[in-house]
Amino acid sequence: MSDQDALLDRLFAAIASGDIETVAELYADDVLVWHNTSGRARDRAGGLAVLRAFVERTEAVRYEICERRHWEGGAAQRHVLHIRVAGNEHSIDACIVFALAGERITRVYEYVDGKALAPLGW
Repeated sequence: MSDQDALLDRLFAAIASGDIETVAELYADDVLVWHNTSGRARDRAGGLAVLRAFVERTEAVRYEICERRHWEGGAAQRHVLHIRVAGNEHSIDACIVFALAGERITRVYEYVDGKALAPLGW
């Protein structure tokens, strides 16, 4: 397993368990988190706030990784996000591109169908 795989596995395990403090440890101080649904980048505090709102709205979270690609200083992951909201199961296809520096995430570019986020009230 590459160092990048270990970092991303740790990130997604933390999100799935609602451990946003671990996510904060993995984000660089100057991380930018961009979502195609808003078309804007959020700073570290804003990115963590979105994740906190996400885990507050979900009862269960599981990532089904379809593929992951690596290159020097970055990686991309395509996955299906399985969530339970208000007792109902939902699946969301997503792709995230990461810029990585050492053991920290410096950029996140998340692509998801905005309509699929409707169960979250977004």
